[in-house]
Amino acid sequence: MWGAVAALGAALIALAVGAAATPWLAVPMLAAGAGQAAVFVAALRGSRWPPGLVALPLLLPTLLWLGTLLVAPAEAASLPFAPLLAESALALGAAALLLVRRQHDDESTPGLTIFGLLTSSAAVAVVTTIALTGTHAGALAQPHGEHGIAIDDEHSGH
Repeated sequence: MWGAVAALGAALIALAVGAAATPWLAVPMLAAGAGQAAVFVAALRGSRWPPGLVALPLLLPTLLWLGTLLVAPAEAASLPFAPLLAESALALGAAALLLVRRQHDDESTPGLTIFGLLTSSAAVAVVTTIALTGTHAGALAQPHGEHGIAIDDEHSGH
């Protein structure tokens, strides 16, 4: 369960970073984000994929931004460092958890499954939400508590 939810968090961050990246970085980043979302769905359903199909979309964003740091440092400076670090931590953790789960495939009770879903969702939500605030999409998000237009009416207090 933890690996599946971590893959979803990594996918959301990869998609947000890819949406604002230059085209040569955006295309593989968005493809990897879509692949990470597919890994999430497959893992949640309990599907068995070959290890390469699980690892490739989860490792691609990390390899892409680290490679960009080495090859094109000027382009790498345009990428948000903290969100990509969070994405890498979630993606690498998801890959490890999903690949280890294959070897220890024991059935868990419904209560343990629900507990795993709740705890993993809470932990991943914290990391993902904070990481998304550091992306271009997060910078354009509507601030909380300021939704809509405030109308100051003389009868608003009645």
